[in-house]
Amino acid sequence: MGKIENAIEKLNNDIQKHPQDQYRALVGEHLIDCITTEEIADKVLEEGKTLEAALKTITANAKKKAVSNCAVIADEEVYKWAREYFGIAETKKKTLKLSLEDFL
Repeated sequence: MGKIENAIEKLNNDIQKHPQDQYRALVGEHLIDCITTEEIADKVLEEGKTLEAALKTITANAKKKAVSNCAVIADEEVYKWAREYFGIAETKKKTLKLSLEDFL
């Protein structure tokens, strides 16, 4: 198995530790989608880096933004914090470019 597969397996195992935790699953699946190169896989496989620790970092960041003990954080910001924890640069989003002619 290669590095990419190992990194995906590591995150999948972390997700499966708490199968009812939707929050963990969503963040973990986002990170899995980011593993497109061996360089990114190395960052996920780094000793001591875990999905659990990434979630704690996200929670700490959200607490800093809380007002009256409540925080509303956009999905993309949460995913950004997860990527930052692992040292993963923002991934480019795929854009589907269609013209009206594509539908005719």
